[in-house]
Amino acid sequence: MKLLVLPFLAIALLGCTAFTAGNQRPTLDVKLIGVWTGEYLEEGGTLKRWTQTRNADGTYTIEFSFTEKDDTAQSFSESGRWWIKDGLFHEIASPEKGHPDKYRYSFKKKDCVSFILVESEGFAEEEDSYVFSECLEADSPPANFGKSI
Repeated sequence: MKLLVLPFLAIALLGCTAFTAGNQRPTLDVKLIGVWTGEYLEEGGTLKRWTQTRNADGTYTIEFSFTEKDDTAQSFSESGRWWIKDGLFHEIASPEKGHPDKYRYSFKKKDCVSFILVESEGFAEEEDSYVFSECLEADSPPANFGKSI
């Protein structure tokens, strides 16, 4: 009888381990796929505006525009990967260096999402140190499945 119980117990324990490990795998939140715009006013007066396209393959591009108090402006773009893990939004620019930024996120309105930075470059951030919202401008762009996350 003991010989029958041991294999069953081993299979059950391995199944629990696999199930737990499966919960830790990165996923995508389909509600975040699309073209989003946002802005953030820094304490020094710099206005940051951006348009971010999050693709269904886990890639993203962002077009930034920063305007200083004296109206000088600069624009640049960034691309990288995004995913959800442990309930947090992760984002890392290409080429991948360092650690991804991690955000808590929630949908306050149907087409707007709020982000709170919780970790940047592997270091915890002060609560509410960087909080911003983005609103959906266009539904999901055509998916590009040439790359995987």
